[in-house]
Amino acid sequence: MSRPTLAAFAVAVAGVLALAGCGGQDAAQSSESAESSKSSESAPGEANRAESAQSTLTFTATTVDGKEFDAAELGGRPSVLWFWAPWCPTCMAQSSYVLGLAEEHGEAVNIVGVASLGALPEMEEFIDRTKTADLTHLDDGNGEVWRHFDITAQSTFALVDESGVVTYSGYLEPEDLRQRVATLVG
Repeated sequence: MSRPTLAAFAVAVAGVLALAGCGGQDAAQSSESAESSKSSESAPGEANRAESAQSTLTFTATTVDGKEFDAAELGGRPSVLWFWAPWCPTCMAQSSYVLGLAEEHGEAVNIVGVASLGALPEMEEFIDRTKTADLTHLDDGNGEVWRHFDITAQSTFALVDESGVVTYSGYLEPEDLRQRVATLVG
């Protein structure tokens, strides 16, 4: 490939990744802005917080390995929902950090992968490649769970406290994720 062709190719790939929202800073800033506006909207009272918590864990799904999943089972413990896509290099890189959280916090926190933007065989391959089979992964090929949490880009984390309130939603660097989960678990 000639140098100008290679440069054009690199620019095109960078543009596609930016548009795909593969964990870039713009996606993080946009999620943080959305989070800020959500928190300010729901801050005026405990009734809103209770209503939010009640509706957060009211979905069902199917796991990548074909089992039924009821989010109500997550109640009573903090949860980390990791929204990933099987072709996302950022998601692939995050797998070791997510596994580290599971090892560090054990039964104190639920960790659930929510896969979308790909077919089931691609999701299964991602899980095999990342060695995350011990985690629960949802097959959200139709995007229902992503919509339930207002997720618009991968890789996104939704942190939910023990009462079912979403305390954070957005992209997180590994150290920020570790600190937020440590705070969530208490």
